[in-house]
Amino acid sequence: MPVFRLNRAFGVGRDAKAFLNMQVGLTRGVVPNPKQHEEQVEKLRKVIGRQKKALQKKGQQIEEQAAELEDLRKKRQRERKKTRGLKQQRLEIFHLRNELDAMKELVEKVRDVPSAAQVLGKPEIGSLPDFVIIGAQKCGTTAFYNLLTKHPNVEPAAVRELHYFDRPDRFHKGTEWYRRCFPLPQWKNERRSITGEKTPYYLFHPHVPKRMAEVVPFVRLIVLLRNPVDRAYSHYHHHIAIIEKGRWSEETLNLRVSGRTEPRTFEEAIEQQNSTYLPRGIYVDQLLRWSEHFSKEQMLVLKSENFFEHTRDTMRLVQEFLDLPYQQLDLPPRKTDHRYEPMDPATRRRLEAYFEPHNQRLYEHLGVDFRW
Repeated sequence: MPVFRLNRAFGVGRDAKAFLNMQVGLTRGVVPNPKQHEEQVEKLRKVIGRQKKALQKKGQQIEEQAAELEDLRKKRQRERKKTRGLKQQRLEIFHLRNELDAMKELVEKVRDVPSAAQVLGKPEIGSLPDFVIIGAQKCGTTAFYNLLTKHPNVEPAAVRELHYFDRPDRFHKGTEWYRRCFPLPQWKNERRSITGEKTPYYLFHPHVPKRMAEVVPFVRLIVLLRNPVDRAYSHYHHHIAIIEKGRWSEETLNLRVSGRTEPRTFEEAIEQQNSTYLPRGIYVDQLLRWSEHFSKEQMLVLKSENFFEHTRDTMRLVQEFLDLPYQQLDLPPRKTDHRYEPMDPATRRRLEAYFEPHNQRLYEHLGVDFRW
């Protein structure tokens, strides 16, 4: 009995001690250090902070790269727009340069002032033409030139008709002025681009062949010839349209005599000595004048009717002549409506008889019968 009570007393003491340890937090083993816990938390905070800064820096780099890509995309779009509008820009540049030249002439003599290229020691800007469409007027040269310049390796001049060789005020500006009217050669599809102009009055002007031979002796010449009867009638109605718009050319100034308000009839016009409607259709004399300065290999003479009726075959021949890679070029559909009344049949027969001997000389010169 006494032994049992003693053991029981000791057991009660142990239980009480265990209870007190649980309440006070006293347990066996290592007791956690609050300061060490705070240090670990601080280290974790620093690691998280560094990671957050690294992520922010990475995000900033991604945003900068995205901005660079957007700038490149916008730059490429501007370059594409610039390329598409390059031909129109050349026309604007041409006019601006001409205005600048005019201003210089008011201040000083241009010939006494060296060009910018000479001062800077740089090569002259622009280039000389590889080809020139010299005529004839009212023979489809505008449609022909517009179609030819659609070829990817053909660049147009700043202005379609430069009239450099037939107008003294422009010819006296010198070769540098003429060069500025043409773009520098470019490489497209591993081929050098070419450029040229068309001024159909060149064929008829007596001084142009010699002038052109002095400036561009190796240029290639293209001539379109139309039935001279149809050409004369079309030229007459072209002048009528000019008069109706209030503009007067040298050909039509003589209509302002005796208070006349109505233009001459076609029959009256071809009878006057100062009229050039018929002389311009005597092609053989004009070609002979050109042959004195240029070889036959440099000149391609085309029948206008063939150009309109067999465009693809004609343009293939032209591209071979200009040493261009073949490109299919098609004219848009032509309008069939007539802008003026047909020629009087009696007048047509008379003009056909007039041109017949000249046409025969032309066929002999070219070795081709155009059957006009």
